[in-house]
Amino acid sequence: MPFGGGVLHYLPIKVNPSARAGILSRALIAAGATAVLLAGAFDDGPLHAASVSADNWVTRPNTAVRVLLMKANQPAAAVILLPGGHGNINLDSQGHIGWGEDDFVIRTRWHYFDHGIAAIVPDVALDHKPPVSLAGFRTSEQHADDLRALSEQLHGMAPKVWIIAYDTGATSALNAIARGKVDSIAGLVLISPVLEQPDPDSTLLIDGVKRALGRMPVLVIGHLFDPCSLPTVDRIKNAAAVLRAPHFQSIVLRGGQTQFMLHDAFAYPEGSCNTQPTHALAGLEEAVTSKIIDWLSHEGAIVLDARPDAPAAPNIASLDLPPVSQVTALSALPEPATPGFRWEVVRGLNVQAVNADAMVSGQPVLRLTATPDDRGHTLGARLTGLNKNQTYRVSAWVKSVAGGNVELAAFDRPDTDTPLNNGEAVYDLSNHQVLNESGAQGGDIEQHPNYWQKVWINLATSDGQLLVAIRPVNGRRLLFFGDGKLGLILGGIAAEPLD
Repeated sequence: MPFGGGVLHYLPIKVNPSARAGILSRALIAAGATAVLLAGAFDDGPLHAASVSADNWVTRPNTAVRVLLMKANQPAAAVILLPGGHGNINLDSQGHIGWGEDDFVIRTRWHYFDHGIAAIVPDVALDHKPPVSLAGFRTSEQHADDLRALSEQLHGMAPKVWIIAYDTGATSALNAIARGKVDSIAGLVLISPVLEQPDPDSTLLIDGVKRALGRMPVLVIGHLFDPCSLPTVDRIKNAAAVLRAPHFQSIVLRGGQTQFMLHDAFAYPEGSCNTQPTHALAGLEEAVTSKIIDWLSHEGAIVLDARPDAPAAPNIASLDLPPVSQVTALSALPEPATPGFRWEVVRGLNVQAVNADAMVSGQPVLRLTATPDDRGHTLGARLTGLNKNQTYRVSAWVKSVAGGNVELAAFDRPDTDTPLNNGEAVYDLSNHQVLNESGAQGGDIEQHPNYWQKVWINLATSDGQLLVAIRPVNGRRLLFFGDGKLGLILGGIAAEPLD
């Protein structure tokens, strides 16, 4: 038995290569198939970009959305780029866009990557591909659920996620906001917005406008001579004035090109707004995206960070947030900068970055939520470069969310099935005590400012490596089906040598 005494017998981290492959395959089920491609090899991308990928992200039971993912290293923010028209971009598994190259957010997608911002361009959900009709899909609850799942996935990559929508993409964004599906986004940018109401008497989309103006920074951009979007721009500006929205900005443009040459002459029906140079903002691509990026990185971020009621880390643990069900893929975790530290596995957890000061240098603060998809909930990290045959204090900074307790577990020799050192402890975070400890050379819990608690065990490593696992615990139950709320705030993991 590799885990003597049963200490880590339910770890989803088997240590032989063949078992590891199966485990990581299950842990990555939410990500679907990924094709990693050299940037610049297609779609006229920038030659200096590292890579892009076409991923299937599970958004609802039995369906997924294929996204074009452009992920910068350690992105400071992430954006969801929502194209207009019918939105069916026909993205293939190799990352080629089959429709929509003339769409504004698709034409300008590389600008965000070039500025260190992770970006996705989503296709329509797989269960709404032709011959299924797309009529009414943008204002449906299903589509809103898709956008919620996409935003949750992106929150694992960057502390702030923004939606940037062009043309009827604004309908999709406001539908999701009106239904309360994407309240966690940092803000909203609407470019040449077009609203397709589900019926003439519906207030759904203007309700979305009002909800957005009251909750987040909103930037609206339109052209003075665009008859397709200017009425919507004016309507949003009027709503912002009535609500006295403190974080609203509008930009009305002039100039640009007088002709718009389509790459795909058959992409839009004759007379479509998307073929008009003022609506497409032809010739204004650089100016508009530069303004958006500046707004995201400066004005929008400053507004969020300066708000006195901004959800700092001590308050986030006690917020009554909507339950989440989307499991985060290992590939979507924010990349740590701590030397000798890398994520090894994620199972049954929704992982989102939290806008809070780092507790361990180089590691983002994360919210871990136990999902209903699995009875085991684990985030595992490999620590390398340690001293062989040295005892370390393995620590994790945590806060309880919705009553969650925590288990801290570790073992050495992770590339074999015979660890020499293997220990764990379970902690009651409400009563600040160790519930049980096994296999370690002691363990304890310490209280720190701002509601942080530091849990630790002492464990030796024979090979200079440790595999460390953090798990939300329901009372004393280590295996349970999550409710989408119970979990932890994880401030970081560290290992310090003991004399």
